[in-house]
Amino acid sequence: MADSETLHAAVASYGPCAIKDLKIGETKYWCRCGLSKKQPWCDGSHKDTGITPMAWKVDKEQTVFYMCACKQTKNPPFCDGTHTSAPEEVEKRKNACAKKDGHVQDCKLCTNCGWVPDF
Repeated sequence: MADSETLHAAVASYGPCAIKDLKIGETKYWCRCGLSKKQPWCDGSHKDTGITPMAWKVDKEQTVFYMCACKQTKNPPFCDGTHTSAPEEVEKRKNACAKKDGHVQDCKLCTNCGWVPDF
């Protein structure tokens, strides 16, 4: 997952997605770009961003899984509570973005800072 260390995702939500009814052995693709409309799962929106989804295999039976939606977790695909401090860090990154003057409405995602138009 080298790209997750150098490319910044959009924040889909500052809080986890509570997911139920997963079956042991099932493979899911966790969205790492933050653009998917089917959070926390990939819907292919990452195309041309350089960020790819993470394959995750359900390995235990659990009533509810709390999946990261802010895309800042240190324990993907699970929520680790990072969303509580992420808004400030994300704003700092966006304000300091070397490409911020070049952000345009037809840009899908600035992976330098995580900026997305009208998201």
